[in-house]
Amino acid sequence: MVSPPYTKAVLIYNPIAGRRREQRMQQLQRVKGQFERSGIRVSIQATTAPGSGSALSREAVQAGADLIVVCGGDGTINEVIGGMARSAVPLAVLPGGTANGLARELRLPLDIEAAARLIPSATPRRIALGRVGNLYFLSMVGVGFDAQVLTHIEGNWKDRMGMVHYGIQAVRQAAFQPFTPFTVSAGETRLEATFACISRTRYYGPFRMIPEADLFSDRFHVYCFPSRKLFRYFIYTLALFAGGLSRLPDVVSFSASRIRCEETAESETPVLYQVDGELAGRLPITVEIVPDALTLLTPARADGGPG
Repeated sequence: MVSPPYTKAVLIYNPIAGRRREQRMQQLQRVKGQFERSGIRVSIQATTAPGSGSALSREAVQAGADLIVVCGGDGTINEVIGGMARSAVPLAVLPGGTANGLARELRLPLDIEAAARLIPSATPRRIALGRVGNLYFLSMVGVGFDAQVLTHIEGNWKDRMGMVHYGIQAVRQAAFQPFTPFTVSAGETRLEATFACISRTRYYGPFRMIPEADLFSDRFHVYCFPSRKLFRYFIYTLALFAGGLSRLPDVVSFSASRIRCEETAESETPVLYQVDGELAGRLPITVEIVPDALTLLTPARADGGPG
């Protein structure tokens, strides 16, 4: 399946991510068989608690693995990256979460075995990572509204209903909770928003939200949403579905390599932030680019940039 120079791979997966969990191990065993028929020894290892993905990838690098494969959602991917950032070992991604935003960005099939079959022809590309505090990430940071929505996400309902559950909770958040403002600063740019998306990828979950973003650049693309009105958020949502957010006159966008977000005197409730779909904390934060931080295996069709 995968040709040299790979001889020793570690496949890390999240056993509770996404749906169809009962099929997951069977699929991964078939992927392992394909790898081993091509001469690659494979160890399959499951995450066991929050943060364990970092420990597993760090141990794999130290033990001499020459390929790490991760199967899970974007949160699991970031955990694995945390243990191997700045190493030379390449990372391959298999979609195993609910939204699979990174897999969509790389134009991977959303079937695990089909995605695994692309690894032989994948190209190793050295890319930058995002970082907030001591947390590395590949895709995006959301500040304000969407992070607040995540406080209402329940695991069982998320597993049963997938992205529908996110949508229901977003409507409840918009209808019954205040839109709390905060400031976004980058260089000479300073503005106020109730939601900001700081992204390196075009996809926000399953939606192609920020066409200007480029995973293979050393900059973020930022969308800021200033409104505090429910009706305006309804317009934002319709524009997201239609792929037209950038055409809305009140949506401010810019690119930068370092962004600061802080609460304001009007922030009566804490302003939260999330990293690739996982709640991460409260403002203030500084989000920055770390160049030349990861070797990512990318299929030929993952050309990056707008398009």
